[in-house]
Amino acid sequence: MTKAERLERDIARLAEMKAHEDELRAQGYRYVAGIDEVGRGPLAGPVYAACVILPEDFDVPGVNDSKKLSAKRREELSDIIKERAVAWGIGIADNREIDELNILEATKTAMKRAIAAVRDMLSERGLLAAEGNEHAQDILLIDAVKLDAGMPSESIIKGDEKCLCIAAASIVAKVARDTYMTEMDSVYPGYDFACNKGYGTAKHYEGLRTLGKTPIHRLTFLRKFDENPETGHRPADAEHDSREAASMAKKVYAVRKGRTTGIFMSWDDCKAQVDGFAGAEYKSFADPAEAMAYLGLTEGPASAESGSFPEGVRAYVDGSYDNASGRFSCGVVICITDAEGKTETTELNSAFDDEEAAKQRNVAGEIMGSKLAIDYCMNNGIKKVEIYHDYEGIGAWADRRWKANNPLTQGYRDYVAEARQSMEISFVKVKAHAGNRYNEMADGLAKKALGI
Repeated sequence: MTKAERLERDIARLAEMKAHEDELRAQGYRYVAGIDEVGRGPLAGPVYAACVILPEDFDVPGVNDSKKLSAKRREELSDIIKERAVAWGIGIADNREIDELNILEATKTAMKRAIAAVRDMLSERGLLAAEGNEHAQDILLIDAVKLDAGMPSESIIKGDEKCLCIAAASIVAKVARDTYMTEMDSVYPGYDFACNKGYGTAKHYEGLRTLGKTPIHRLTFLRKFDENPETGHRPADAEHDSREAASMAKKVYAVRKGRTTGIFMSWDDCKAQVDGFAGAEYKSFADPAEAMAYLGLTEGPASAESGSFPEGVRAYVDGSYDNASGRFSCGVVICITDAEGKTETTELNSAFDDEEAAKQRNVAGEIMGSKLAIDYCMNNGIKKVEIYHDYEGIGAWADRRWKANNPLTQGYRDYVAEARQSMEISFVKVKAHAGNRYNEMADGLAKKALGI
């Protein structure tokens, strides 16, 4: 399909999704507000709801169910929707309310708060009707949920696929919650919140087993995990776990050429790196080890010694944290491959006593590992390096894709920016403990620095 054909399709879909709202306006309704939620299923974090009133002449193609859009496109559309909306609002019910009320009632609470936020914005903009009659000709279109909001409403199954204002609300809610969970990843490292957004992935369960629950976890959602922490599910669910694991394995995507090189655990994240990128190279794999091989990161037939590594410098970094001492550390393996494909390695590690930085646990170590690798390259006249890391933030903070919200990440971001004045630095996200010997060596070096 050509670009012109895609645009024509999106314009036609825009008209189709506006049809019901146009009918309601023709019936005399003034404001048609769409409501949707995100985050009913995760193990951690709040449930978010958004309420959006679009203008009658809203003409931006591409608005759709947020789950069908790439993360980058969602962010772009969210900004456009909020800028052009008659009014919009977000409502939140946190994990404690979810535990107290149950997820359905908490979702309704978040929706009512989103409606109240829209009402406040309308009032600020002088757009409410006369006092006591402000809802007389307004109507709510809600995705699936039946809500008593004291005004006319319709509950529409798969509304985010059928109605423009509901789709717009789904995008605004999704972007807001994803942003929050990404921020929580730096507050509570070790659970992979930036990637899984609080859903029950293998890495999330690994974090629960090794680190315990955080203040943002939903206790009522973790009853099965409490019964059997080894799997996160009851033993009777073993067959289901096997199917789920197989399904999750199919969601490993390797990007060899794109905005960011690396391994991604969802199609949305992969698509954000390759969509519209000329000459992008990527594939999906059922086995993470195969994805590593595709990127030239494994031993055996795909090892550096067999010519898989082109000439250049690669640094593998990892971090560790010691609960007993509160110290953190880093491990680094520098791999220098010559024109003949021969690779020499240098091993580095260090431990740190920084109480404030240690709140980031092993993430602090991985940040320091990246800095140690860059320092080594600068001191040895190396002008180009690829840094392989298993925590998304290492590249995301450096490339300013994530907001640096504490002194450690801000200092790291600025450090990389300064280093890039004299050398070329790129970051490659890889899956932790996927069998690559250099990753494992870096992990071992970090632990050795702590004496564990």
